[in-house]
Amino acid sequence: KCDGVKPVCGSCTRLPRDEECEYAGGPSKMKELEQRLTRLKARVRELESPEMTGSGLQLAEPYMITDSGGGLSPMPGSGTNSSSGKNLILYFIAQDSSQRHNSQIILTPLPVFALVLTRYLVLQLNNFLPFATKFGFFLHLERFKSAALLNAPFGDISRPSPALLNATYLWGAHLSSVDALRTNETIFINRALQQVSVEIPNAIHSAQIMHTIQAEILLSTYFFRKNQLLEAEFHLNGAVSLAQSAGLHQIRSDRVFSSPVVSVLLETEMFLPPARDVIEEGERINGFWAVYCLHRLISITLGNASKCFGGLDTPCREIDAPWPREYEFGLYNGGAFGHSTIDCFIHDLTPASGLVFDLSSYAKAVVILHSATALTHQFSRIETEDAYAAFMDECLMIDNLITRFHCSLPSSDVDDESFLNQSITLPSHSNTKSSLVLTHVLVSCAYMQIQKIFSSCGIPDALDRCIGTAQSIISTLGDVNRLGLPHLNPIVGTLCAMACSVFGDEFARAEMLGDWTFDSGMIATSPSTRIDPVVLRQGLQLGMTTMSILAMDSPLMKYQLEKLQNSYSFML
Repeated sequence: KCDGVKPVCGSCTRLPRDEECEYAGGPSKMKELEQRLTRLKARVRELESPEMTGSGLQLAEPYMITDSGGGLSPMPGSGTNSSSGKNLILYFIAQDSSQRHNSQIILTPLPVFALVLTRYLVLQLNNFLPFATKFGFFLHLERFKSAALLNAPFGDISRPSPALLNATYLWGAHLSSVDALRTNETIFINRALQQVSVEIPNAIHSAQIMHTIQAEILLSTYFFRKNQLLEAEFHLNGAVSLAQSAGLHQIRSDRVFSSPVVSVLLETEMFLPPARDVIEEGERINGFWAVYCLHRLISITLGNASKCFGGLDTPCREIDAPWPREYEFGLYNGGAFGHSTIDCFIHDLTPASGLVFDLSSYAKAVVILHSATALTHQFSRIETEDAYAAFMDECLMIDNLITRFHCSLPSSDVDDESFLNQSITLPSHSNTKSSLVLTHVLVSCAYMQIQKIFSSCGIPDALDRCIGTAQSIISTLGDVNRLGLPHLNPIVGTLCAMACSVFGDEFARAEMLGDWTFDSGMIATSPSTRIDPVVLRQGLQLGMTTMSILAMDSPLMKYQLEKLQNSYSFML
């Protein structure tokens, strides 16, 4: 007899059986399953034939994915156990950016969800766009933002390419001060990498070519900043190949080219149609210089600076594109043609007619620094007297160029606002202290390297000028940190490390050669010059302190600081 014990009665415990115990207080588990199955079957019939069931209220799945075949599937996490709005947004972005060969996935959210998504994407763009030009963004900012927020499918020709959108979302997450947003970097980087690999071989129209170049620059700069230099080089090479294949270095050239450039990546001929307006042509010109500058700066950081830029400028005579400008403001003569832009700049002896700071200033500073760095590497390979004489002539030419160019720049004093009121050319998104300071530091590093060469050649007072410039660089970067200028260009770490190495290398040289005077403890650099070792030690320590603070915003700088600490531990 059943004793009523739940969940299994005594009789069933002694003599097990397949059927469940049934109690007077409610249905058995089997009955519950049968009832649930009946309800589910009824619901399936209702969904399959709503007009036959006569149900009064039809509830639609709030988040559905529609493919080109017309089928519908529910969005994961859309049920009652859905986690959060953030997960829905991330799913939208991940799925919306997916491109299929046979079907195009389109997400159709509810109006409220669409509003949340739009605000989320605007937030990501707003996190990045104010600092975009620091990281190689060359497209017209307003046009890009307007196109990015168009109510059109992902991958539509009216919107930026999927790779570019994901790259900008990546930077927005990376620069965000909100931890929850920064955790999304992995999602965006994976989508951007996937999309750019698809877009490179399929870049056929002009907008897509420029968008893919822009995406590659943003990815390369991101990896550069993250100290993932192999990945940075890989994506930089993609941008270089596309830029050269599209002939961006030949824009407004006065040369006649017999054949188009053949793409290294695509193995096809590429032509860009004439630009629709001055802004589009300006984007192409500025895009080339963004690629060029990033190539030079990464080369300097890796220590392999050479005069060749992808084999097309040997020696720098094939680049005819005019200097970058803000062309929408009429700063470009549409009838002008270019020829050997860099070579003409280096050999131009015309003194500056006034103070000028514009988009071209940064590119020119990069050219100067790269030229000086290449000479530093060349110095150790000189074998003959004739080669030495030619080398010194080139050093003097770069030294004079640095002097002329530096005189054309406004003051780099970060506390001085007077340059805003001077008669200088200041485009809107270059009108920032950080851009001006970075340009000055680039030129100062070039001057420091030339003076270091002169010091090795025995030129009087060259070492004093070299050390004084290194002190000035570190002081300037310290002021930048004091003012809290956010999100510095990744090259800042390399520049600061260059300045620090001046102190460490000179101290190590004196230690190795025993180049000290016994009466004063000074380093004897020449009969008339004495360098106090305390100055060198303090300079190195101050430089490392500055780097340690700035490194909180840059994994690359943190790595460079660790290398300095290991190399000059004997001075610390």
